[in-house]
Amino acid sequence: MRTHTSLLHRGAAGALGAICLAGVFGFARPAPAQETVDDPKAEIERLQIIVEVKQQRIEQLERELARYRQGEKAESNRRTVAELVRTMERLRGLRAKQPVEMTPLTPAVLQDLIDREFRKQYTDEQFQGWRNTLVHLGMIPAEMDLRAFLYELYEEQVGGLYDDETKKLYVSDKLDLGNSIGRIVLAHEITHALQDQHFNLTSSPVRLKSNDDRVLAAMSVVEGDATLAMSEYLAENMSWRILLDIPGMLALDQEKLAEAPRFISQSLLFPYMQGMTFITEAMKAMVSDVLDSERISDLDGDADQMLNRLRNRLLKDFPESSEQILHPRKYLERRRDRPTEIALDAVTSAGLIPAANRIDNVAGEFGVKILLEGQLSGRQAARAAAGWDGDRIAFGGDPNGDYAMAWLSLWDTAEDAREAAEALAVYFRAQRPGLEKKAVEAGEADWYADARGHVAIAVQGRSVAVAHAAAQERARQILDALRAVEVEPVP
Repeated sequence: MRTHTSLLHRGAAGALGAICLAGVFGFARPAPAQETVDDPKAEIERLQIIVEVKQQRIEQLERELARYRQGEKAESNRRTVAELVRTMERLRGLRAKQPVEMTPLTPAVLQDLIDREFRKQYTDEQFQGWRNTLVHLGMIPAEMDLRAFLYELYEEQVGGLYDDETKKLYVSDKLDLGNSIGRIVLAHEITHALQDQHFNLTSSPVRLKSNDDRVLAAMSVVEGDATLAMSEYLAENMSWRILLDIPGMLALDQEKLAEAPRFISQSLLFPYMQGMTFITEAMKAMVSDVLDSERISDLDGDADQMLNRLRNRLLKDFPESSEQILHPRKYLERRRDRPTEIALDAVTSAGLIPAANRIDNVAGEFGVKILLEGQLSGRQAARAAAGWDGDRIAFGGDPNGDYAMAWLSLWDTAEDAREAAEALAVYFRAQRPGLEKKAVEAGEADWYADARGHVAIAVQGRSVAVAHAAAQERARQILDALRAVEVEPVP
């Protein structure tokens, strides 16, 4: 691929050579028919040999032609990538520090990349714990093979991607770079390459473990910035040809995305759509702040350069929560609304959460909102999730057997905490129709039970403690342990 020109010439020469050779061996000039046939069997065998030789020559020519066309396509793709790199350098205001290397994205390569991402984020046991938590909370069907579904979904959706570890731009054959839509998608991925070369995405919060909410916030900047750059490319190159290509884009296979549970589809789309909204809102606010403070030096250069510098700030100082993405002012205000860190080590180390398939992570405002939307209206879910200030959830065991869950969250006000607890109670009772409220002592937590186990929800000032377990005594112990956790709210 690196010596394509010479390969191209060799391919053409090989094809001509094959044509000449075919003439020598009788491909172009059939052997004269014999007047008589002394031995019909020998004649049949002779003709079979001629047919086999001709077939071999045809197959050789087809292989030569395929190699020629493949080389021609690869060269065309390289020219397209080089042109797009120059365009995105100008639009995004980031000069490429090194060439963007393009490589084929075959199904085997894609699977290897997905496997590697899974391994970096979770161990096999942690992945199973994540799946079990989603099943227990009713966010995916119990029968879903989550890993297999995600493989199929990514294979369906990914036409090209930039990998910040290998520093390569992977392009699938199904992405036609001669098509306007293919170039638009590639513009997005090339923006990732430029981001990585300037801001080192590998060392960014997108690689954090045990805090998926903060990862989602960082991904929203990375993907939102690239989506905005892609839209800028589209605006600059809008033409009737793109309109002709749109029907083809709409006809692309979307079966797996349509089948995906709401949690998966919304988690997939959030960094792109909500991320772009965050970027644009943040830029508006930062421009207004610069104008109000009359920091003229920040306005040096043309408007595009200034806006790109403001976008660069976000890639140097990432948001820390999905709350900040959903409410940009909470990131931009002078006293930033930082999430409170909560640790459940005292709960997990006491053996109250089964060690098998244990997951320990952060749901975040987006996670709470998308959970509640499973049973509440979008407005009710958004209202109940607003005011989130931090959380930590731990789950272990088998959701169909011995399991336990501990979830502690902190809210901006006691009223926010009460509203969140009430919404969670409505959600759990709707998700588990057999769940019945149990009579308890005054001032105690709200207790519920069904054949699957016991649920306790308690409000304590600005915090909400949720305990789930197959056995009531374990649920009570988890609740007591959650109430004893010391949380230091961020001032």
